[in-house]
Amino acid sequence: MVRRPQKQMRLRRERRRRSLLGCLLLGGMVAASGAMRAQGAGAEKPARDDVRAAYLYNFGQFVRWPEGAGRGSLLVCVAGQDPFGQTMGKLAAGKQINGRALEVRNLDRPEGAADCSILFVGKPESGHVDAYLAATAGKAVLTVGEGPDFLTHGGMIEFVEVEDRVRFSVNLDAANRCGVALSSELLKVAVTVTGKPGTGGSPK
Repeated sequence: MVRRPQKQMRLRRERRRRSLLGCLLLGGMVAASGAMRAQGAGAEKPARDDVRAAYLYNFGQFVRWPEGAGRGSLLVCVAGQDPFGQTMGKLAAGKQINGRALEVRNLDRPEGAADCSILFVGKPESGHVDAYLAATAGKAVLTVGEGPDFLTHGGMIEFVEVEDRVRFSVNLDAANRCGVALSSELLKVAVTVTGKPGTGGSPK
């Protein structure tokens, strides 16, 4: 069998990765654009906060929570100051993921974080990361952040900037400890992945 040159194979993998990344963002970005138009925003290029909001909107499609944890609304919580304005609320309005209605809630303090399905901890709350992560320890909550060393503190997904684009890194060990399985498709488009999928495997 004739092997393709390594350079060509790398290019194919990169094209596939970009395609997966585009699919991940597409639904959320279309909705985010609609939300921005509704707010009267005229920028052609979505702001970084709108891109992050689109990721949060879509992450729920690439996560499998333990049996019994995926009941009721899929609650997306934003800790402290909300950088997304009305975007997250407009993205979630009337939407469902895997049959679960989306709900957005702001948290002023770590208490109540364990009730969330997805918890976002932004930079303004970086000084309270440990408190929020302690409140969700052992709970089936997907933790997402953007502060420095969020993953090393025990978070699951950290937003990073690569070549002026919003991307993300993944800590599978943290997800495994809480029984949260991340899709193999999501892992393919992560900048870095720490740890290995749990024994139950990640959802397809």
